[in-house]
Amino acid sequence: MTGSGIGLRIADLWFREDATRGTAVALTTALAPAEAAFRLAVAARNTWHDHRRQESPSVPVVSVGNLTVGGTGKTPVVRWLRDWMAGRGARAAVVSRGYGDDETALYRRWFGPDAVFAGPNRAAGVRRARAAGHRVALLDDGFQHRRLARNLDLLLVAAEDPMRVRLLPRGPYREPLSSARRAGHVLLTRRVAPAGAARAWRQALTREAPGVPVSEAEMEMGRWTDLAGEPAAPPADDVLAVCAVGRPRAFASGLRRLLPDAAVELAAFRDHHAYRPRDVAALLARRAGRAIVCTAKDAVKLARFPQLRPHCRVVGLRVAGRPSGPLRDALARLLPEGAE
Repeated sequence: MTGSGIGLRIADLWFREDATRGTAVALTTALAPAEAAFRLAVAARNTWHDHRRQESPSVPVVSVGNLTVGGTGKTPVVRWLRDWMAGRGARAAVVSRGYGDDETALYRRWFGPDAVFAGPNRAAGVRRARAAGHRVALLDDGFQHRRLARNLDLLLVAAEDPMRVRLLPRGPYREPLSSARRAGHVLLTRRVAPAGAARAWRQALTREAPGVPVSEAEMEMGRWTDLAGEPAAPPADDVLAVCAVGRPRAFASGLRRLLPDAAVELAAFRDHHAYRPRDVAALLARRAGRAIVCTAKDAVKLARFPQLRPHCRVVGLRVAGRPSGPLRDALARLLPEGAE
C-alpha cells in the first residue's frame, strides 16, 4: 500500500461521517481502548498544566490552534491576522515549532525569513522576535502548547469537523470539545460545509464552552500561481489534484467547485509528506497531459523539482473579509500604542 492510499483511508475513517460500515466500524471499535488511554493522558496533561505557572511572554501573543490534527485553516488564518495587523502598522512575527517544515517554509515565502521564528522552544522564539523589533507574536498551532502564556487563545473549529468527537488514534481530535473552554475566542472556519453544519457547531460550542465568543470565517479558494509563487492562469482542462494535507478530499471538493467543468482526480499523500524524486516521477507519469494542481503548502516542497514547473499550478486558500466584532476588538487591544 502506498503512502497515498494510507493517508486517504485514514482521512476517510476520521472525517467522513458516512464511514460507518464494515471495516470502518471494526477498525474504530478496535481502536477504542487506545482512544481511552489517550483521553486519560490528555486529561492528566491538562490537569498538570492547570496548576503550573506559565512563562510570561515579552510581547503580546496570539495563539492560533485547533482541537484536531489539521485541516481547520490555521495557516491562512495566521496570514489573515498578520496582514490585518500589518495594515495597522503593527509588526507581527510568526513563532512556530517548525514541524514538517512546510508551514514554516510557506510563512517565510509570504512574510520573509526575518518575520518567522521556528524551533521547539516557543518562548525563546518569542524573545527572539521581540529582539528583532516585532511587537506581536502569532503562535502557530499553539492551543496545546501551554507552557507559554498568551493574551488571546484563538481556537479554530472547521464546520467540516466531524460532530462525533473521537480522540486519537480513533479519530482526528487531540482534545475533547470541552477543552474549548480554555479559548479566548473560537473562530468557526468554513470551506465546503453547508450552512447547517456551522449552525450545529455553534450550538455545540455554546453548550460545551458557554461564554466563549464565536465568530465565523469563510475560506476562499483561488489566486492561482506557479510553483515559484508568481501569478499564473488557472488550468483550462482536467486536473490531477496533489496534496499532502490533513483533509485531502476537502481539497478535491474545493477544486471541483472552483473548476466545475474539469474532472478532478485526487493524488493524496500523508499530511506533511516530504516529496521524493520517485513521487514526482509517479505523478508525472500519472498526469496524462493534465495540469497538476497543488496547495501552497505543497508548492514550497514541490518547487525543488524543476521537471514539475511547466505542468504545475498552485491554488491559494485565504480567509474572506477582515476580523470583525468581538474578535476585532480583542485583537485591537493587543496592538502596540500608535498602531491604528
